[in-house]
Amino acid sequence: MIGKFLPAGLFSILLAACATLEPAPPNAGVSNGTLESNPGPKLAQFKSERQFNRYIRKLARAQKRYSENYEYDEQVIVVTAQKLSPPPPSPAVESDGTFDPDNPEITNNQMIGVDEGGIVKQIGRYLVTLQDGRVFSIDLGKSQGEPLMLTDRINVYRNKEVAASWYDEMLVRGNRILVTAYNYREEATEITVIAMNREGKLSREGRFLISSNDYYSTDNYATRLVGDKLVFYTPHALRADPRTGYRWPTLRRALSDSEEALSQNMFGATQIYQSFDKDILFPTLHSISICPLKGMDLACQTTAFIGGAMQEFYVSPENAFLWIDAPDDRPWGIDYDLRRRMSCRGDQREHDGDDNESALLYRLSITSGEIGVVGLDGVPANQFSFDSRDDRFRALLNRKRRGCLTEEEYDRDRNLSLLDIPLSVFDERVHQTAEKAYISLPSKGDGRLKNRFVGDWLLYSASDEYWSLYDDPDYPDDYTGDESEPPSEKPQQDIVFATPLRQPMATKQLLLPHNALRIERAGRGAVVTGYRDGRGLSLSMIALENSPSVEATTTLYGRVETERRSHAFGAWIKPDGSGVIGIPTSQRIWRAGRGWSDSEDSDLSFVRIGNDSAMSSAGELAVSSIDTANGYKCQVSCIDWYGNARPIFTYGRIFALMGTELVEGAMQDGKIVTLGRVDLTGETVH
Repeated sequence: MIGKFLPAGLFSILLAACATLEPAPPNAGVSNGTLESNPGPKLAQFKSERQFNRYIRKLARAQKRYSENYEYDEQVIVVTAQKLSPPPPSPAVESDGTFDPDNPEITNNQMIGVDEGGIVKQIGRYLVTLQDGRVFSIDLGKSQGEPLMLTDRINVYRNKEVAASWYDEMLVRGNRILVTAYNYREEATEITVIAMNREGKLSREGRFLISSNDYYSTDNYATRLVGDKLVFYTPHALRADPRTGYRWPTLRRALSDSEEALSQNMFGATQIYQSFDKDILFPTLHSISICPLKGMDLACQTTAFIGGAMQEFYVSPENAFLWIDAPDDRPWGIDYDLRRRMSCRGDQREHDGDDNESALLYRLSITSGEIGVVGLDGVPANQFSFDSRDDRFRALLNRKRRGCLTEEEYDRDRNLSLLDIPLSVFDERVHQTAEKAYISLPSKGDGRLKNRFVGDWLLYSASDEYWSLYDDPDYPDDYTGDESEPPSEKPQQDIVFATPLRQPMATKQLLLPHNALRIERAGRGAVVTGYRDGRGLSLSMIALENSPSVEATTTLYGRVETERRSHAFGAWIKPDGSGVIGIPTSQRIWRAGRGWSDSEDSDLSFVRIGNDSAMSSAGELAVSSIDTANGYKCQVSCIDWYGNARPIFTYGRIFALMGTELVEGAMQDGKIVTLGRVDLTGETVH
C-alpha cells in the first residue's frame, strides 16, 4: 500500500513493462459465470536481460528517492550470469548401492501424497530426527519391544565457529536426507544432503545454497516432496542499488567441505513474470523451484513472479499454488463495479467491494510447468485455507461483501466466503473471479481463524482468541488440576462450522463444550482441541459421515497443549473407527501460551478412541530428566522454532519424540505404557 502515499509523478519513472491487451479467446469460466467477462492483461515474462535491467534501474531510482539514504548516482546496472562448471562425479554412498528403503509418511501432512519438511522422518526401519543442527538415526528393530538403538549422529553444520544457519526441516527420498536451513551469513536457503547406509550410518554428501530471504513461517513449511520432485518456495526482496546493481539469486553447490562452491543463476530474466502493478515501490520476487531428485544433480526449474510482499504457498499432488496480494486493488485496471444500482435502506449504504483485499493466485503444474492465473478478492488465514482436488480449487477467504450493508456489516473485520472454481479457469490472461464464485459463510467472533478441509467438508472456527489459562489468577503456575476440581463459573464454549463442499449453503453449526485451538483431520473425521475451564485440555471428535456431529469429548486434567504446528498432532485411526491420538502437553500451566522460541521439552499425551467413538485419556509418555554429564552440548541452531515433540505411528507401533529422547509405547488395557527409550545425547552409538 506504500505507493499510494508517494508524491505525485514519482512512479512515472518506473518502466511500465506490462503486456498490452490483446483479443482474448473465450474462457469457460466466463460463460458459466465464474469469471467476470471483461478480461485483464496477459501474463508476460521479461523478454530479455536488457529489459529487466531497465526495470531495475528505474526501480532503484524510485527506491533511492523515497529512502534518501544516499546521493543519487546515475549508473548503468549490468546483470551477468555465472556459468556452471561441469560437476564432478557424485561421491559414493557408504553402502553397496542396493539400499532402497521405503519412506512412510509419518507426520500430519496437509495433503496425502505431498510430504512436508519436518523434524522426524522414516527410512526403512530407521527413524531420523533433526535437532541442534544434528541428524540422529535410530534403529527401531524388527518388532515391537526390541531395544531402540542410536545408530549414528552427525553434525549438519561444518564449523560451529562460523555457523550462521538455523536447521529447521528435513525431507527423505530413499536413503537420502535433505536438511533445509536458512543461512544468514550467506543470505541463502541451505540444503544439505546426507546419505544413510543399510546399517543406519550417516555421511554428508554435499550442500546447496539458494539465494533467498528468510523463509521461516510460524505455520507453513518451506519444502515439499511430491514423488521424486522437490518443491520449495523462496522470496527475494527486489532492492536494487544504482551503484552495485542487482544480485541475481544463485544456486551454489559444494560436494565437499573444502571445495569451492560451483555457482549458477537460479533463473534468468525471461523466467520472471512481470507484475501487473507497475507502481510497487518495494516488490518481492517470489520463486517456486521444482527439482527432480537425482543424486547430487539438483537440476531445478524455477519460475518467479514479481508482486507484493504478502504471500501464501500451498502444494497439491498436481500443482503448486501461490497467493500474492495486490498492493493496489485490481492493478490490472479494470472496473468491476456492480452492474446494477442498488436501493438501500436508510441504515445501509451501497458497497461495491472495491476495498476488498485484491490478490492474484498463480497455479504452476508440477509435471508440465504450465502456468495460469486468476484475480480474486480475499485473504487466507494460512495454507490450510486452500484445497485442490477433483479438478477444482477451493479457498476460505476473508473478504468484504458487496451489496446494501449496515455500518456494522461494513465495518465487520471478518466476512468469510468460500471460493470454489474449476482448475480450467486458470489462464495466461487475468480474469477476475465473479461474485458467483464466492459463497458467503456464517461466522462468529473476530479471533484467529482455525480452518481445515477434511474430505468433502470444510471445518472452521472464527471465535475470539482462546482463553489463556496462565492469565487466570485462580490457577497458579504449579496447578495440577484434576477432575475433582470445581469447574469455572464461566466455562468456555465455541462453535465449529461444518460446510459440505458440494452444498455450502447447508453449513451446520456444531456447539463444542470448550473453545477451539486447533482443528485436525483424524481418519474420516476431525479432532478439535481447546479449553473449557482451568482444569485441563479438552479434545472433541467430530464425525462427518452422514450428518456432522460432536461425537465425544474428553479432558486431559492438569494438562495444557504446548505445540501448535500441524505435525505436533497425530492420529492412528483403524477402519472400525477406533484408534489413538497423540499430542504434546505439559503440566506447567504457563506453557499453554507457548511462544515459537520455547524449546522446553514436552510430554506426549495419548487419547484412546473406542469403536463407539468414545474418547478417554490414555495417559502420557513422559520425558525423563536427561543426565548431560556425558558432555553433550548444543552448538548450533539451539532454538526449536518448529517445536521438538512429535507422536509417531508407524508399522502398527507407537513412538514419542520428546526433545532428544525417543520412547516406544504400547496400549495396554486402555492406557499407554513405556516399552523402551533411547537417549539421543548418549555417547554410545551402535
